[in-house]
Amino acid sequence: MLKNKLFVRVKAILTPLALPAVIYAENLIGKGFGDTKKQIAIDFILEKLPLFLLPFKNIIKTVFLEIFDFAVESAVKKLHSIQQTFSNNPLN
Repeated sequence: MLKNKLFVRVKAILTPLALPAVIYAENLIGKGFGDTKKQIAIDFILEKLPLFLLPFKNIIKTVFLEIFDFAVESAVKKLHSIQQTFSNNPLN
């Protein structure tokens, strides 16, 4: 139960950071290179952690890798949805 609460809390912290991280990775590399962009996005999120957690970022990355993957994949889908909406806008 405690583990589930911890994962829910970590997910709530990481999720808002995921979209800016994905946008950063996309702007840095461009199209393609999905796995590389995912790593860049995860590293971006890790750098945004509170200072007191930075010494533990490798442990955090390992323990919460599934949450990082979920947050980044969700952000990628959201970004694609936004891009699709924008490209279908008749004002463009």
